[in-house]
Amino acid sequence: MELSRINIENVCELLDTIDLLKTELLKHGVEKGLNDPHTIQISELLDTYIVMYQKRIAQK
Repeated sequence: MELSRINIENVCELLDTIDLLKTELLKHGVEKGLNDPHTIQISELLDTYIVMYQKRIAQK
């Protein structure tokens, strides 16, 4: 029971991080443009967290 609770918390943390990165990506993309190196870096980090989330969900 405790392990499933930890997994749920991890998934919730991942979703929170994904939401924060989405917001940061949109804000930075509008301000600096989609080709800005930092915008691309945020996008790549967001992709990484989305893949982590998908893997966690697939494990269940």
